[in-house]
Amino acid sequence: MFNRFANSIMSSETNSSSDVKLSIVTQFYPPDYAATGQFVDELAQHLSHQNMDVQVFTGQPSYAFETAIAPETEQMGKVNVKRSRLLRFGSRKIASRTISSLAFCWHAALHLLKREHRGDILLLTSEPPFLQVVGYAIHKLFKTPYACLVYDLYPEVAVELHVISQNHWITKLWDVVNKRVWRRAEAIIVPCQTMKDRILAKVPDLANKITVIHNWADPTWIKPLAKSLNPFAHTHDLVEPFTVLYSGNMGRCHDMDTILDAAQELQDEPVQFLFVGGGPKREGCMKRIEAMGLKNCRFLPYQDKALLPQSLTACDLSLVSVDVGMEGLVAPSKFYSALAAGRPVAVICERHSYLRSLVADANCGAAFSNGDSKGLAGFIRYLAKDPEMIERLGKAGHRYVQDYFTPQQISRHYGKLLRQAVSQNADLRHAIDSLETANGLPEFQVYYQPIVSLRTGRIISLESLLRWHHPVRGLVCPAEFISAAEETGLIVPLGWWLLNTVCQQLQTWHAHFPQIPLRISINLSSQQFFQSDLVPQIVALLKTYGLDGSCLMLEIKDRTVMEDAAATTALLLQLQAHNIQVCIDDFGASHSALEYLHRFPVNALKADRALVSRIEMNPETVKLLETIAILAKDLGMQAIAGGVETSDQLHRLKEIGFEQGQGYLFSEPVPAETIETLLTSQQQVNLTNITGVSMESSEKSPQQDAPLVLLIDDDRSMRAILKRMIMNEGYRVVEATNGEQGIETYKASRPDLVLLDAMMPQMDGFTCCTRLQQLNAETALLSDSDRLGSATWQAPPVLMITALDDVESVDKAFTAGATDYITKPINWAVFRQKIRQLLKKRNGKHWARL
Repeated sequence: MFNRFANSIMSSETNSSSDVKLSIVTQFYPPDYAATGQFVDELAQHLSHQNMDVQVFTGQPSYAFETAIAPETEQMGKVNVKRSRLLRFGSRKIASRTISSLAFCWHAALHLLKREHRGDILLLTSEPPFLQVVGYAIHKLFKTPYACLVYDLYPEVAVELHVISQNHWITKLWDVVNKRVWRRAEAIIVPCQTMKDRILAKVPDLANKITVIHNWADPTWIKPLAKSLNPFAHTHDLVEPFTVLYSGNMGRCHDMDTILDAAQELQDEPVQFLFVGGGPKREGCMKRIEAMGLKNCRFLPYQDKALLPQSLTACDLSLVSVDVGMEGLVAPSKFYSALAAGRPVAVICERHSYLRSLVADANCGAAFSNGDSKGLAGFIRYLAKDPEMIERLGKAGHRYVQDYFTPQQISRHYGKLLRQAVSQNADLRHAIDSLETANGLPEFQVYYQPIVSLRTGRIISLESLLRWHHPVRGLVCPAEFISAAEETGLIVPLGWWLLNTVCQQLQTWHAHFPQIPLRISINLSSQQFFQSDLVPQIVALLKTYGLDGSCLMLEIKDRTVMEDAAATTALLLQLQAHNIQVCIDDFGASHSALEYLHRFPVNALKADRALVSRIEMNPETVKLLETIAILAKDLGMQAIAGGVETSDQLHRLKEIGFEQGQGYLFSEPVPAETIETLLTSQQQVNLTNITGVSMESSEKSPQQDAPLVLLIDDDRSMRAILKRMIMNEGYRVVEATNGEQGIETYKASRPDLVLLDAMMPQMDGFTCCTRLQQLNAETALLSDSDRLGSATWQAPPVLMITALDDVESVDKAFTAGATDYITKPINWAVFRQKIRQLLKKRNGKHWARL
């Protein structure tokens, strides 16, 4: 996922107008008493009080108490609700429910065709299971972002319940559709970690997109109530006997057998079991109890929601169960309400269930494996004899809900996530839409990074790289906006703008430097690469700017090449026919590409930067890089090493046989103006001016009295880049690889400036900064003669360097005592200016030379 907040979010609760228009689509909604509908109703109401304009499209009641038809349009609090009346069946049989659900999905799609019904973002539930396909379709048509709220994981649930088989064509198709829908979604929300793990097992690349947000219960509404004061308990004679409660759906995913076996175990003891609710297993449970002759079990139908605070507190112990094989496929919402009621909870689930960790963390009850009816019965006996333990466990559970799972807390998570998607994509879409019409500089700019000969240091070609200068957030990390652009489909128009800009720049440089056979590489996403008109459009661009195909090299990812080998080969042959060069980027990331490389007519291989970064520490990596270099030579391809950052890496790559290299050791990505300076100087990389590094020489020797910079960063390559840059400017540098070492080095060296990474293991930069400020305070209290032997103590400034740029992290840095803050990827011009100003304030003009 990409960066979270825009500034407007911070003031969302005080704005007079709604900042986000949210459209929720779900088949079940009150007056339905279905758990999903009740939850979505509460979520919608809370989001509407967070300055969101919320509208809901839902179906007619299927599980209601008093009505079969609800108003087609209704205002419920601040939420506008519209209901479908298309082809609704009251039957709960699978065939009837499927037809009814498909009809609802069709009507939802028609409803969302109108702009005012879509809002800024869609939130679609997993009920019915194929509803989220509607979000995908609307996104394809109108680019409306959507989020998936997955409460039941299909087709896995259907497979586990033996409705369809694992190898059925419907199951396979369903999996394919799910992958496509989820990959296009802005966010996927699941109620537990085990469900996230289930999804990632099938689609690993969704790791950063899935967010776990638990269910909730309102502890101000459902709260502990003594049975003696409970009208529901009095009405149903529950005050005196020890009562074990199962409340809610008795569905196919719930383990009822273990509960009934425990009831049989306790049939001669003063314990009664109360089942409140309905569901597919209810009738079967009643028949089995009758067959076993049990007199300690009672059944009540679903109760009105208004009675929930009474019904949940009319017991001494609450039960929650998940059947074998269903862990991570469903998430029982009743667990949180049971805790809020202030009663102990017994959970029946598998050993890897997330419910076990919650029960242990809350200290609110006990968990039992499926089939362990004797263990459950023993726990019930124990509680029946210890009222104090009942009270203690109940209070612990209620307090746990108050601390972590209130509707206010959980709904804020939802609001934050939905706003992220809207603000990010709105900004990105605006920036891309304005590329052709913006007055002055567009927000997107093209930087260029030289690819040099490892033998001579001369520039062989350039790689074009996009940079987004957001008007509010500043420089946005490419990983963030490229990922967002791919997910939203905006990568295609952005890619064509980049191609056009690069060709235009090439035309200019060829005119100014006719003696240099300059070539520029440009990255293509898989979406752009497989467009049917890719080759004609590129050929047209080359013709427009009077360029030969050989001056353009298209870089495609390793995984893109392998996505469809036949289609890739056909495209590559078309490109080669026009003399357009092709390079496989990130080569070596997957070993499968090595086996099939001979099939693809490509011109160059660029070794994955992750391989290059491990060249000094992993012999297996060296062997793989040697294989790539030999393979490239044998097939007549260029071998390029990406991500070269140290002289040791450079030396090893030359030994291995790589001819070309690219990375911060040679040059950071720079604007076109800087490239022109390099080209003017006869194509030789002036590494001193760009990164403070030279091919042949290392850092300048600083003067002994030069200011000392303490560099604290766990990233070896980043330390190397920063060290070379600073030492080349005449400053001394001392390094530390973690926070603890940084503090000890700080004490020993008394630096003039601290450069501090925020994200480090064990002790992060924020904690380290706080510790440094504490040391400064202690030092300032010591006398000059005792501690410093000099004039007044002056604490050195701390400049934090990190990839974190959200509001919370920035505030946290300055609260910890940071003097200034700069984000990665580093804008080196800004970096120099910041260091210049910080050292000028501390040491005067003499040393402020950066």
